[in-house]
Amino acid sequence: MDGTPKTILIVEDDFVGGLMLFDYLKAHGYRALLVRSGEEGVAAFVKHHPDLVILDVALPRRNGFEVCFDIRRMPEGASTPVLLMSAVYRDQVHAEQYARDDLRAQGFLLKPFELSELLARVRALA
Repeated sequence: MDGTPKTILIVEDDFVGGLMLFDYLKAHGYRALLVRSGEEGVAAFVKHHPDLVILDVALPRRNGFEVCFDIRRMPEGASTPVLLMSAVYRDQVHAEQYARDDLRAQGFLLKPFELSELLARVRALA
C-alpha cells in the first residue's frame, strides 16, 4: 500500500464475525468500517466512498444481494469492488457466477474461510 490506508467497508450482522474482520483488516493497515445491516451498509457507502466493500449475503431486512444492486446503481458504486460472503448460500459455483455476472461483484467467499484468503482477495481488489 502507498501511504494512505485503503478504506474497507464491512457489512456483517454477526457481531463476533464482523469484529474479527474489522480487527484483522485494521491490523494489516486498512481503515476498516463495520456496519451491521444492509441499510447501514448503503448509508456508509454513500458517506465514506470505500475502496472495497465486504458484504455478507444473509443480512436482516435487506440482504447482501439487494445491497450490492443498490451500490451498483450509484455512479460511485459502479467501479467499487464488492466481495460477497455467506455461510448460508452454499452452492459455490452458482454463487460465483451470480456474483460475477448478475451483481458485477468481484468475488464470493464461502464461510468459514481462512483470514489469509480474505487478505489476499482484499490486497488484489483494494
